[in-house]
Amino acid sequence: MLQGYFDSISPDKLTLTGWIQVDPSGQPPALHFDRNGEVSGAAVFGHERADVVASLGVPNRVFTLSLDEPAESHHLLAKSHHVAAVVDGVRSPVQLGGRAYHQMMADFVTTASANSSGTREVILDALQVKESGLAKYARESAAAGKSGDLSYLGFPVGMRSGNDTAQLGRDGHLFLTGGSNALRDQYREPATDAAKAAMEEKAQRWEAALDSNAKALAELGIPFLQVMIPEKLTALRHLAPLPISGPTPLYNRVDELMAGKPGYLNFLGMFDGWDNEIGAWQRNDTHCSPAGFLAMTRAMLERLPGCDPRWLDGVGLTETTYRDGDLSAKFFDVPLWDKQYRPAPDALGEQEITNVYSYSPGHFVGSHNIWQNSAPVSDKKVVVFGNSFFGGVESPTRLGWWFSRLFREYHMKWENALDLDYIRDVRPDYVIFQTIERFLVRPPAANTA
Repeated sequence: MLQGYFDSISPDKLTLTGWIQVDPSGQPPALHFDRNGEVSGAAVFGHERADVVASLGVPNRVFTLSLDEPAESHHLLAKSHHVAAVVDGVRSPVQLGGRAYHQMMADFVTTASANSSGTREVILDALQVKESGLAKYARESAAAGKSGDLSYLGFPVGMRSGNDTAQLGRDGHLFLTGGSNALRDQYREPATDAAKAAMEEKAQRWEAALDSNAKALAELGIPFLQVMIPEKLTALRHLAPLPISGPTPLYNRVDELMAGKPGYLNFLGMFDGWDNEIGAWQRNDTHCSPAGFLAMTRAMLERLPGCDPRWLDGVGLTETTYRDGDLSAKFFDVPLWDKQYRPAPDALGEQEITNVYSYSPGHFVGSHNIWQNSAPVSDKKVVVFGNSFFGGVESPTRLGWWFSRLFREYHMKWENALDLDYIRDVRPDYVIFQTIERFLVRPPAANTA
């Protein structure tokens, strides 16, 4: 039996991604989606997964399987529908695993709970999942929150989340302060000569990487923009739950080394001088508001040759909605809602944004997506190497929403380095490398190719 998994599924359940074992010549098997014997789907194969080779020693290729109709969670979990690989007439099922399994299970619980009263409790009890009292009423709470029927209580500034990754600041803003990057510690000045030397070494590695990126893209004749986004703690330090006087020492040093270099764009000054009555950041989230992302998009258009920030002059934040944020769940078991001003869906014209390629290794880092626009403002192609601040195209609380609607093609690779081979293959009109302050502790390698 062939080895392989499909471990990611798109939100619309029309795209399955994973990896499959290949033969000694590197040829992948034929793949299709089997619905009780009915065959459908078209597969595209990509590169080899290095993590699979390292852990299992299996030669493989990643695949993206596109469906005409959405996959259904209950059929996938019951294995009546599955991905199948065929070699010499022998068919092998491709296992469901990784993030896709958990997503399907969550969808199944949600759907079953909506159809039959009491089902959710029975399922969670069978799975031995313990819920807090608040979580029992999450659906009811969400309905009220989405409608904007909110009531405000006073919590102390500095209140920490249960896992100590986030804290409550002033004016209802939640801030990431901990996490795997030890964010609080990053704001401390290095106290020893060794710590100062280590910080300087990281800053110089960033400078070397960005300089080599700029040089490589100049040789290819492709305009390049390096985008540096400050932490919410830095940008809103007057509202922060910690005594913060400015950016982290490493951010300051990288900015000193890069200031004035062509293609370098630091957004700290824009946030420090913010005078829009609509805030630049979401209260309950680590990301900017649509107003903040609109301003950042305008600033980038000013720096990309052939682009015009006046493309955005007619875009108004004319609609209001209430939404949850990525920091809410760190404090309670129910969503925390924030009023948001956002553009109309057709603010940049009647457009169809299509995801033509999607790959995920089971987590965000390393994912790769390509979107095409049926009626773009610009007929150019942009490739971005970045993180969640660019991200997907569903919400104006990501730069991806704006770029997918401005350009004919928007490529997003969630990586902390430029892939020059990919750039040479795609030949985009623009390349953007985006990072954020807390990730500066992990400098990318300088390009030597």
